[in-house]
Amino acid sequence: MSKEKLLIINSKDRTEGTNGAFTVLFNDSSCQQVMKVLVKDVWIPNLFYNINSSNNVLSLKQNAESTVFATVPQGQYTIDQLITVLKAQIDALLIDGAIVTITKNPYVFTLNFTFTGAGTPANNNVVLFADSLISDVIGLKTTNVATNSINLEMPFNLKGVEYVQVHSPQIAEVHGLDAGASGYISLLESVSLAETPYGSIAYRQNSDDELAMLLYEQPRNISRVSIVLRDESGTRLILPDNAYVTVILKIFFD
Repeated sequence: MSKEKLLIINSKDRTEGTNGAFTVLFNDSSCQQVMKVLVKDVWIPNLFYNINSSNNVLSLKQNAESTVFATVPQGQYTIDQLITVLKAQIDALLIDGAIVTITKNPYVFTLNFTFTGAGTPANNNVVLFADSLISDVIGLKTTNVATNSINLEMPFNLKGVEYVQVHSPQIAEVHGLDAGASGYISLLESVSLAETPYGSIAYRQNSDDELAMLLYEQPRNISRVSIVLRDESGTRLILPDNAYVTVILKIFFD
């Protein structure tokens, strides 16, 4: 008959890494012959910025000038805060006295960019490039013809990270299958942030053992466990040094 124990994995106990990607060690023989694992509980602080290095740059071109890049500092923004900061970043790049006014449509949640200034009207014509990192955030779908007033086609979207993928190659190797280019992934669990405001703790509890179970064909040694947090696109997530992740597993061993 197999025996069982609860394994508490906390990023505070890490031997290396950060709170978003860390390794812990278990000096116990029970972790060397594990036959199956149940994922019982997961706690993750929702301290993931909705504007980060993967979505904070707008590429634009004024008249015949070279392409320039407006970079929004990483942080947690409301749409009004984002408009204020993005305007300041764009104004700093425009020449000949041109400025931008960014307004939001309160009914369909789209943005308008209007460029004015002391120069000739043609000098106020601007192109916003749809391949900008920030395009999905502000609702920019199509690269526009140079003009001084641009209505973006899609609603702005500041939802940030929707859910966290908890990966562990030692525990959940090829346990997940991604429809994208990733193929098999080491997905241990997913934790929704839909009802967890920024700054709060997301909690996932599994009450169904069958759904939370990982079975191994051969006994597995999980004395060394790595945990990596990723977003829905597979990008690694970063947490501050004082924001800790906890995963509790029940292991069954001979």
